[in-house]
Amino acid sequence: MAKVDGPLMSLGARGKIGDAMVFFPWKGVNAVRRWLKPTQPNSTLQGYVRAAMSAIGKVISKIQSVSGGDAVDSALYALSTDKAPSGINWNAFFAQGFLNLLQSGGAFQTASLAAYVAAYSSLGSLVLTAFKTNATALGLVDFAFDYGYTANIEAGCQLYFGALGAFANELAASAPYNTNPNSWTDSDVNSFKTDFVAV
Repeated sequence: MAKVDGPLMSLGARGKIGDAMVFFPWKGVNAVRRWLKPTQPNSTLQGYVRAAMSAIGKVISKIQSVSGGDAVDSALYALSTDKAPSGINWNAFFAQGFLNLLQSGGAFQTASLAAYVAAYSSLGSLVLTAFKTNATALGLVDFAFDYGYTANIEAGCQLYFGALGAFANELAASAPYNTNPNSWTDSDVNSFKTDFVAV
């Protein structure tokens, strides 16, 4: 049942009327929309999208920023904040860099996620070890979904996805951000990890 304030003057309303309309406040504006029955298809495509978003989200959660004190924000936070267009949060901008790589013609491509996982697995042994070691040091852990993309996404692969996003967003004109992570050395991966931490 909807709860209304000042019904004759339509000052505000919240809630659902039958299965027809939903009233809610949104960014200080009273809004109404058609009621849609929530669905959770757990489709293959949805599983792939969730796996990709979860992976890049876990990476973003490790980028440190500081509110007050003597410490300085991490380099990745500062670079993302400086580069993000007006109206886009730094974390959404960072994720967008990687997620855009998975699209073709404006649509998410399941094959793209599998291709980037395969590219990660084919990195040289020193670089692969550097991604794994630095991901563990940041606190990233492996995960897998039970539908859609069900293969294990290693912690190192998640960090690799973050590197792809930083490169795609052209966060800086200097190393390692001006080089595709497929060409990184182990020292580039170490530098990337260092940029996560506030100093």
